Amino acid sequence: MGNRILEIVVYLMDSMRENQGVLPSMDDLTPDLRSLGYSDGEISSAYSWVIDRYEHTNEPFFAQFPEEHHSNRVLTQYERLQLTPEAYGFLVKLVAISVMDDEQFETVLERAFAISPQRVSLEQVKLVTAAVLFNEFSEVESLALFDPRVDPTLTVN
Repeated sequence: MGNRILEIVVYLMDSMRENQGVLPSMDDLTPDLRSLGYSDGEISSAYSWVIDRYEHTNEPFFAQFPEEHHSNRVLTQYERLQLTPEAYGFLVKLVAISVMDDEQFETVLERAFAISPQRVSLEQVKLVTAAVLFNEFSEVESLALFDPRVDPTLTVN
């Protein structure tokens, strides 16, 4: 469930960026999100999370936000072997659109590497990211998601 909410949060943050920091109303976004297969509960949860996260800011979000994130965490050689390029790109995007901060980025990497001895895929990073952002660790604890017998792309060549 958290993984799907994370997808909606990314959609909402992209919408905010396109609208110079203004979050479109839930009524405006709901039909599009429903057409993508999301439930009203998932949409509401994601929308609430975004509002809760940014309601205490004193200035409009993204008002002075740079077009690009000016620094990126460089992965070590070991980390590059353990994380797919798609997974790393997803994490960089989340930091760039302020869905997560640098500390949460490090937490996601740490937990993903601790859970999986194999190469960590995009879907696995999404699961761990959702758990970190929404404090839902029961899904991550299912090690079957990180089992190379279940997903053969997890094996390192």
